[in-house]
Amino acid sequence: MHEMLAGENVFVTYHSNPIVAKDSFQLDITDRSQVEKVFRDVSPGVIIHTAAFTNVDGCESQKEKARMVNAEGARNVAIEAKKYGAKLVYISTDYVFDGHKGMYKEGDVTNPINHYGLTKLQGEQAVVDVCDDFIIARTSVLYGRGRKNFTTWIIDELKNRKELTIVTDQFVSPTLNTDLSHQIIALIEADAAGIYHTAGAERISRFDFAQKVAEGFELDPDLIVPYASERMNWLAKRPMDSSLDVSKVSKVRKPLRVHEAIKTLRGEMS
Repeated sequence: MHEMLAGENVFVTYHSNPIVAKDSFQLDITDRSQVEKVFRDVSPGVIIHTAAFTNVDGCESQKEKARMVNAEGARNVAIEAKKYGAKLVYISTDYVFDGHKGMYKEGDVTNPINHYGLTKLQGEQAVVDVCDDFIIARTSVLYGRGRKNFTTWIIDELKNRKELTIVTDQFVSPTLNTDLSHQIIALIEADAAGIYHTAGAERISRFDFAQKVAEGFELDPDLIVPYASERMNWLAKRPMDSSLDVSKVSKVRKPLRVHEAIKTLRGEMS
């Protein structure tokens, strides 16, 4: 996203892994004094809040850490955003929904079934309660070049001719990270506000998505073995269909369909 904001003064923060960037700050968002100091140093006009504890099973076993990072951390940032009159973009998740129906719209009732989803919803509520100008951007199965994720794991395993077991009964809206960035930039430029589902344009099972990744990267889809989610040894429950309706954001910026996103990713990784 840094490159997409060329011409703007962009400052980035990190928690424990230093970012190679000219204007970067180490920041623990659970420490109110640190948040206050960074805001004093930067005086931002727009904040894109991506920091989160996203390990779903980890959130289930470390509930207080999840609450502090995802809920209290978001509140700390929201308080400073309001103080400085800045727009806050809070990146949230499809896991705020229970997964009983899928293709969720922004106004649908939230009902998280795991602690990760609960703490992210609490973060959303903190932003709504505190901020005057905000965007809550809910996304789903974020992937792309760089940090290891569902898609890079699939590619790496298949390149090494390893067999994968992928669930067939969990439906999501996989989102390319650069596509998410383009959607968020478009919303900021349009001075949008409120809740938006900023995800990929298609509802698809994790298994079918893995198959499309294999095909798009010319790898062997026969190495992908279908699996039922009830056989997975997960600590936290997962929503069975947390796919997101993106018709609202599409009026500002059309999200990529699966084949478009995979083709884009392959180009970015070449």
